Amino acid sequence: MKYSRFEALVSGIGAIAVLSALALSARGALVIEEVVAQVLLLLVLFAAVHWGRNGGFIAALGASILYLLARVPLVAAMGGLTWDVTSIVLVRILSYGLVGIVGGELCSRIRYIFAKLEDSSSVDEWSQVFNQRFIMRALESAVGQHGRYQTPYSVAVIQLADVLLSDLKSSKQRSIIRGVATHIRNDIRLVDEAGRLDDGRFLVVLPHTPREGALIVGERLHHGICNVVGAREDSVTVTILGAPEDADGLLELRRGLLAHADQLQTAVSTA
Repeated sequence: MKYSRFEALVSGIGAIAVLSALALSARGALVIEEVVAQVLLLLVLFAAVHWGRNGGFIAALGASILYLLARVPLVAAMGGLTWDVTSIVLVRILSYGLVGIVGGELCSRIRYIFAKLEDSSSVDEWSQVFNQRFIMRALESAVGQHGRYQTPYSVAVIQLADVLLSDLKSSKQRSIIRGVATHIRNDIRLVDEAGRLDDGRFLVVLPHTPREGALIVGERLHHGICNVVGAREDSVTVTILGAPEDADGLLELRRGLLAHADQLQTAVSTA
């Protein structure tokens, strides 16, 4: 199953569940605050399955604030918080957090699980994000969309300095690479694609993202990866290329990846 289908399935089931709950509650005394709570929960679910943990967290935080504001009149009318109202509010906030944060984290992992089930050679063994062959598909898809519809896209090329890994045991290298990959995966949208190239660099494809937006993503990734690795800022390089501004750089990147793929294909065919 492709993740887009999974996203539509989960969103559809969530919408049906919320609408069913609202229909059942409409038979009795309709509480507007609880209607708002159900709708907010659905929005948090949408954010989690589309943007992952970070998007789910932001949506959960926003939903919690809006629900608290919706409950202010009731609290004021009762002269303060009661245990019943407090428990209802805490349950709602907990549900937003579980759906947004935990659900978003699970969705970000499920995407790579689906890809691995569909094609066992699509995921890089060390990082558990897409490998070079699969991330090239995402890049070519973005290039095709740009060529046909002038849809903007950007890429982020992330490279760790050799000194960060050169003197470490293989198990420690793998742990660092997995940690960096996990951070990248959690820090980007689920519509974005993250992969590890054969030369050790990471490539993030950002569809429908102009260069200005990608620069913000790049700065955030750079700062976060430095914290994960515990390295100086000059030990991690993040290069942003956006279409159409960096057409030459993107063309050079694609040529390099395609040339490497051709070399591997030649080596396999002659082996």
